[in-house]
Amino acid sequence: MKTKNKRIYKYAAIIGVIFLLDFLGIFTHLFELQYDKYFHYPMEGNVLKYAQAMREKRTQLEDGELVPKPINFYNYTYLHQRRCDLVKAEKPQLTLLIKSALPNVKRRDAIRRTWGYEQRFSDVHVRRVFLLGASTSSSLMDIADSEARQYGDIVQSDFIDAYFNNTIKTMMGLKWVVEQCQKAQYYMFVDDDYYVSMKNVLRFIAHPTLYPENAVSLNSMWVHKAKVQHERLFGGFVFQTRPLRHKFSKWHVTLKEYPFNKWPPYVTAGAFILSRAAAIDLYYVSQYTKHFRFDDIYLGLVALKAGISLTHCGNFHFHRPRYSGPDSYRFVIASHEFDDSVEMERTWNACRSANYA
Repeated sequence: MKTKNKRIYKYAAIIGVIFLLDFLGIFTHLFELQYDKYFHYPMEGNVLKYAQAMREKRTQLEDGELVPKPINFYNYTYLHQRRCDLVKAEKPQLTLLIKSALPNVKRRDAIRRTWGYEQRFSDVHVRRVFLLGASTSSSLMDIADSEARQYGDIVQSDFIDAYFNNTIKTMMGLKWVVEQCQKAQYYMFVDDDYYVSMKNVLRFIAHPTLYPENAVSLNSMWVHKAKVQHERLFGGFVFQTRPLRHKFSKWHVTLKEYPFNKWPPYVTAGAFILSRAAAIDLYYVSQYTKHFRFDDIYLGLVALKAGISLTHCGNFHFHRPRYSGPDSYRFVIASHEFDDSVEMERTWNACRSANYA
């Protein structure tokens, strides 16, 4: 009897281990395809040329190949929009597209007073918009209506605002760029729980691959310091990681969604900067790139198909660096994990007083 019980416990333990390994995604990893050898992602073909032809309203490529129909659209309706050039003939040099959620009123107000303040520089035209989705709550929708009337800085679309709709939010932001703000020179997408130094943003744009070693003084010629090779700038903190296969993870990805053992290189979506050319190419190429629910991964896929190289800068912080006074943030461009808007504003004011923000 004891031997039989031991055998039962042994089999139960083995089954338990198998279930645990499956839950942790160990078996899934065994069936992954090697990214470096087998990577492909719909749509296949010369996607950049298809996108350029569509942009120019052509139905054929130069070699006579018919331009295929796009496979991906973000056909949501704008509930609120802002014109980019509010003053006639005035073109913004930098446009901030701040991804926010409807309840985050205090964060938006703090940003308007600090790094999102449009009159911060006399010689650099800055525009600010907050990207929002929709809600089934009428009180939350009323908040967006009120802010749109009061500040005129809301770009809201009619998709439901949820974490896994961040790709939609980002792409509706890019759509707004192409339709309403195509004349800006640079665009910064950033989440509303970030600290941002606008001075360092401008210094980074001037020398993306050399910042902060070759940070320049700000003046009216800042935008002309950018090198030609950065015409298609896509800059931020660059990762290349592996998909998470353990089933308890918020970021669990099945083999059906993505069968490869590595992601393409991608910029963390919390804060990144695009030049005009890069933004426009990403928007049109996205229409030939299958949707993916993680916005940073999706933009990495689109950038790969568009032939846009990613520019890494460690001063875009995904995790908040220790703050021990303004000097510790001297070169910080953007930092995540400022959930408390009061703390963000206090940090920004101290750094501004030290001429670092």
